[in-house]
Amino acid sequence: MIIKNYKSLAVNNIRKKALKIIDAGFEAIKTENVLRDNIILQNENLKIGNKVFNLNGFEKIFVIGFGKVAFKAAFFLEKILGKKISGGAVIDIENGKLKFIKSFKGTHPYPSAKNIKATREISLILKNAGKKDLIIVIVSGGGSVLLCDPGNIPVSFLKSVIQELFIKGADIKEINIIRKHLSEIHGGNFAKLAYPATVVSLIFSDIPFKDLGLVASGPTFLDKTTRKDAEKISEKHILGSPVLTRAFKETPKNVKYFKKVFNILMVDNLTALKAMKKEAEKLGLKADIINSCLRGEAKEIGPFIVKKFDQRFSQRFHRKNSVIFFGGETTVKIKNPGKGGRNQELVLSALPFLKSNQLIASIASDGKDNIKEAAGALADYQTLIKAGRQNLNPEIFLKNNNSYAFFKAVGDVIITGNTGSNVSDLIIMINGESQV
Repeated sequence: MIIKNYKSLAVNNIRKKALKIIDAGFEAIKTENVLRDNIILQNENLKIGNKVFNLNGFEKIFVIGFGKVAFKAAFFLEKILGKKISGGAVIDIENGKLKFIKSFKGTHPYPSAKNIKATREISLILKNAGKKDLIIVIVSGGGSVLLCDPGNIPVSFLKSVIQELFIKGADIKEINIIRKHLSEIHGGNFAKLAYPATVVSLIFSDIPFKDLGLVASGPTFLDKTTRKDAEKISEKHILGSPVLTRAFKETPKNVKYFKKVFNILMVDNLTALKAMKKEAEKLGLKADIINSCLRGEAKEIGPFIVKKFDQRFSQRFHRKNSVIFFGGETTVKIKNPGKGGRNQELVLSALPFLKSNQLIASIASDGKDNIKEAAGALADYQTLIKAGRQNLNPEIFLKNNNSYAFFKAVGDVIITGNTGSNVSDLIIMINGESQV
């Protein structure tokens, strides 16, 4: 069980079922499990997904990685390929000892000089790769920050722009378009640097969209957005300034850089949701995946999910022994300096609307819901009882963007620590026996 505080949370049957279902989702997206299912080496043939690469056709093999699964994935690839790896580098929020690949520890959720230094070492490897070389790339959530080279733009300026976008409630698509056009490595620039080598990208998607070119701001994808798109987003969120407008760069559009690039999906949000649905059905629940690309303001999405649940099951199943799943990534417009994250805020906003037999939980799949102390939260009728005993008003905590303080007080924070996975957020709403 990846949930560290399972015992303190699992105080009734509905919670036990919900936590078991959530754990099944985490198990399905474990990096080693994902790679074991998708990568096989037979003789000199490396099968990645549905693609097969004959390693005899390459002079050197390099492994590059960035994001929150980079180190674990690199460790796994070293076990498979061993001395076939000529070199490489990965940057993650954790680091460790690798035999053939350099491991760097970077900062997240904001870029730093450490990230830029590691990224420029990666760029040097790419520039030195030849046309008969193979570059295996681990692309994962967090890569937009960890892989970072803004060129002549000061990192402090880049950080301030991203911070302002978060505060204004910009969604991840908008933020990553801005990042692409303030970068020397994102938006296809990685592929340009690696040209004419063969590039195989293993995509661990954390994006609540079908467009895989948004993952880690699309370093190996031909970017369809333009500098004008970045300018429009800047204007929309009132970021427009002559300095920012001048800083935007166009991304590479020449298709030759991408002819030997293979982007292969390894895992995404739907992988976890399908595993959760399967586990729920094993437990005798009627289960439905509603949406794996959920977006919107967290405090509005919580009540929406409760309403959606009641509408969906009111007649057919009388709302008993049924569960629905959502995946995606909501946003929070920060108006007050509280402590929390989008998952905790979503659950807190849903709490007043829950019936006595309902539970809702929302979890960041990387184990960090904005703050390292919480992966997310759950709430049910027991939460309301505990809040009442302490005279805690959910609406006040919600207004102050202080969801963590609320859930810590009632003991319903979900704690996992760093999971080494990242497929955005997992949301479950379940009906069981009444707790009244």
